[in-house]
Amino acid sequence: MLDDVGKNLTFIFGYMIMKKSIFALAVLSAFSGAAFAQSTVTIYGVVDVGFQSLDNGTPAGRFNRIQSGQEAGSRIGFKGVEDLGGGLKANFVLEQGVLVDTGESDQGRTFGRRSTVGLSGDFGAVDFGRDKSPTLKYFDNFDPFGSALINNGTGVRALYFVGGSATVAGVNANTTGRVSNSVFYYTPGNLSGFSAAAQYGFGEAAGDNSAGRSLGLTLGYKVDALEVGFNYLKDNAQDAKLFTNAKKGISVAASYDLGVAKPVFIYQKTTDDLTLEKKAYTLAVTVPVDTNAKVFAGFTQVKNDTPFGTGKVGDAKQFAIAFNYALSKRTDLYTAFARLTQDATSREQLAATAVSGTSVKELTAGVRHQF
Repeated sequence: MLDDVGKNLTFIFGYMIMKKSIFALAVLSAFSGAAFAQSTVTIYGVVDVGFQSLDNGTPAGRFNRIQSGQEAGSRIGFKGVEDLGGGLKANFVLEQGVLVDTGESDQGRTFGRRSTVGLSGDFGAVDFGRDKSPTLKYFDNFDPFGSALINNGTGVRALYFVGGSATVAGVNANTTGRVSNSVFYYTPGNLSGFSAAAQYGFGEAAGDNSAGRSLGLTLGYKVDALEVGFNYLKDNAQDAKLFTNAKKGISVAASYDLGVAKPVFIYQKTTDDLTLEKKAYTLAVTVPVDTNAKVFAGFTQVKNDTPFGTGKVGDAKQFAIAFNYALSKRTDLYTAFARLTQDATSREQLAATAVSGTSVKELTAGVRHQF
């Protein structure tokens, strides 16, 4: 009799414990996305260095040197993502430029290439901080030279306006296409070939919300071998007299991958609130030689109708060609040559020390490793 009672009590208590365990597991499962969210942090980088021979048409502008970041800016970065559940993720990137030839940091900033944090999900992605302007990313995408290889490692976009030049009270803030104090938005990747990117940069000038402000917008469409894009950019530069001079750029581009070759066309018109009126276009092509090798070639013309003296600033033309050979998925060799000719009063800011009216020639060769 007592044995039966004991068995019954044991069964009852065991059943109650099992019910509580199941309840506890259910509660933990409900909050597992928040309590045990998966996160990863990755260290990555690029080491790129090579030889550069430059001749800008003057004795002082002729030199040979070892140069960092000709095909891709040398860098070390840290990026992380945390899965918050429900398709929502938190992301961050901290990226510092490195001058491999000297070991110094690039741009004079700890994480001058990129420093962002944000959220991504079904709505797209929102980042806050410092990053490339939508225009610079636009040229990275369409420029066959990848914003690299020629023009002191900046590619075709050296002849275009890519942002990052907004100033406040006369301070030179030109950071070669990167914008600070900004909010970035990117659409998700499932919009039937359509995409968009937008950027708003706060000028942070006391008493004037427009001074130093920057705006950027890119619209794109890609289907099969065809890709087209539109970009708008506006930088509000404020001079020492607190006069805001807005500089604006409107660009269109298109490429078509034929398999044996990929031609591309880029056009941009740049104006400001004063007298600037500049137009530029590029015709270029990428030709795969085999699975490891590619040839790039392009022609760019700049027509600068900005008044200068009794005439205008004048025109410039550049022809460029480059070759890339992949030794592996991470390491490749490259070489490139570019020649710029310009009118007597034209002065495109190429290769660090361009001089008005001179012909600029540049030869580069190097190696890039990615990790």
